[in-house]
Amino acid sequence: MKHGAARRVGVDLRYAEGELAVVVTDDGSGGAEAARGSGLRGIERRLAAFDGRLAVASPPGGPTKVTMEIPCLLDPEPSSPRTSTSSATG
Repeated sequence: MKHGAARRVGVDLRYAEGELAVVVTDDGSGGAEAARGSGLRGIERRLAAFDGRLAVASPPGGPTKVTMEIPCLLDPEPSSPRTSTSSATG
């Protein structure tokens, strides 16, 4: 069943050891499967382009938990908003 009549949705973002994890949970009726060609399959395909992963746990009757993991590195010294990446010279 598409859009499992969820009344509550939670989103949790975490970063640890070079990986960003996004976990989305809902209290819907469950039954979501990326393999059935749903929108989840499109997300899985896009994550794969960045060596990311998608995991779906959605038993019949719910709840549904979708976890997306994306490798990334955070810059320990963010650049100034005035920093330019332009190679133009004056």
